[in-house]
Amino acid sequence: MWRSLHNSMPRLRGMVEPHLLGITQSTSALAFNMFGILAGTILAESYGVFEKYKWALLVFPGILSNRGAIGGLFSGRLSTGLHLGTISPSIRDNTDEAYQLFSAVITLTALSALLISSGSGLFAYLTYKIAFWKIVELFLTVFSTLAISILVISPTTFLVSIYAFHRGLDPDMVVYPVTSTTADVSISLIYVIILRLISLHSLFYDTMIVLVNLFFIGFAVLLHNRSKENREYHKTISEFVTTLLVVTVIVTLTGHVLGRISDSIGNTAEIYAIYPAMIDTVGDVGSIIGSTATTKLSLGIFPAEFKSLLSHLTEVSYAWSSSLLLFTVYGIISGATYGFSNFSSLLAVVWWTNLLVIPVIVLVSFMVGIITYRRGLDPDNFVIPFETSLADSLTTIALYLMVLVWY
Repeated sequence: MWRSLHNSMPRLRGMVEPHLLGITQSTSALAFNMFGILAGTILAESYGVFEKYKWALLVFPGILSNRGAIGGLFSGRLSTGLHLGTISPSIRDNTDEAYQLFSAVITLTALSALLISSGSGLFAYLTYKIAFWKIVELFLTVFSTLAISILVISPTTFLVSIYAFHRGLDPDMVVYPVTSTTADVSISLIYVIILRLISLHSLFYDTMIVLVNLFFIGFAVLLHNRSKENREYHKTISEFVTTLLVVTVIVTLTGHVLGRISDSIGNTAEIYAIYPAMIDTVGDVGSIIGSTATTKLSLGIFPAEFKSLLSHLTEVSYAWSSSLLLFTVYGIISGATYGFSNFSSLLAVVWWTNLLVIPVIVLVSFMVGIITYRRGLDPDNFVIPFETSLADSLTTIALYLMVLVWY
């Protein structure tokens, strides 16, 4: 018996180790979302400035989601490009596709800022009847936040992609979950700083903010004029614009729902503290499912059929179980930070939000990948950008409903 067991150990290890590696990679990548609590803490501790500027809470999810959508496009294309060899895992002397991708990201960020500002400005005017000069402040805040965020997020995404590739890790599982958290924390901090600077009504700070906006817009226009004849650049821009329009509508709804949470529960710090981490984790689960699926489609590992999801259930189980574990950790950390008086309600809100949203995001991520691939489009231009924005909205709505039930 013992000899038989001993002889079977190598085979058992061969069966267990890939699963253990998959769970370890997904959990480790998603664990970076715990830093998202830092973004939530910034949000919770800055509640006063959000009360002063009623439109600020409306705009905040839009900035996170649109930056996440563009970051998803960037990381998805990088991951697939590294797998296919069309992008080199090096900082210098990279391929033309890599440089065109960088240009597209900057152009799309500027376009995203315009769409968020226009949509949120209109919605804020209809909802709060804010004055024209307040809308101008909204535009300056959005453009400045996204402009400065590029300096942090894009280089980080590229460096993490290269590091993961050289270390033998799967960029599809690692890159977006890690960089999206960096993006959330960076954007939250930048956004609050810009809001506070604008609230000072200082000629010096106002001038600097205007100059940042003008430089950002001018640079984006310059890159677009240089690259617009490039086929890869044009394809990326034209395919992503539709996604960006849909995302803008979705995230405007998200901002409205977040405002409703504020009206319902006021400054409940334990909820705001984990909000960015929760939406980030749900989006990351979708990115893992979508990115691994698009890579398998590109490599011909499984056919572009909906039933192929059955062949992808291993990745789904890794990501979902890791997310549920981390949601529990978020609840514990938030309870320990802000008090355990409502801990049972907080934990119920966290668990039910996860159980309601994750299955939807998994299905959407996989279906969008299959549909776009069948139509001859690049799934990386659609899957992660669309699902991350939808994840933000669905998580916010589910969170709002669960708060109404349990608080």
